[in-house]
Amino acid sequence: MKTTIIFLFFSIISYAQSINLIEGKKFRGAIFPSTYKNSAYTCFENENRFTPTHEEVLNFEKKLYRNLKNINVKRLNQKGKCPVIQNNLSSYIRQYLGFIDESGKKYLLVNFLWIDSIRDEIPNDEYYNELADWRKSWQVWFDGCSHFWNVKYYLESETLFDLHVNGSE
Repeated sequence: MKTTIIFLFFSIISYAQSINLIEGKKFRGAIFPSTYKNSAYTCFENENRFTPTHEEVLNFEKKLYRNLKNINVKRLNQKGKCPVIQNNLSSYIRQYLGFIDESGKKYLLVNFLWIDSIRDEIPNDEYYNELADWRKSWQVWFDGCSHFWNVKYYLESETLFDLHVNGSE
């Protein structure tokens, strides 16, 4: 009996900590839990992590549309075939991670992936690799200009910071 209860308890915790998909009027994304690990990236080893709530993500999305142009004044890597990010927000899939900085402030790290550059359907073929699935693995792309970028967002002060737009190919 004890074994069954312990197994059930861990199954519930494991299920509760899975990656959650979220969809709004103008966006889709994946919320990664505080327990998410990716051996390729040391930033995930940070013990000061939290799982963003749907409410926190929705609040971020509202502020993003209002405030992105204020920190994107230089429009780095957003010329020619590289889109101006604030004019094309609905063309990106999002990934959300929660962190807590040294002073105790909670912030989101949000990844933006150009919809036309990623595989949006999970194929049933032998070449499928879970690491390439935005719903299951944090994506890191090199180059690709503004088709791939990320930004951080302090929850309490509702401030966007540390905008990083990928370089050109």
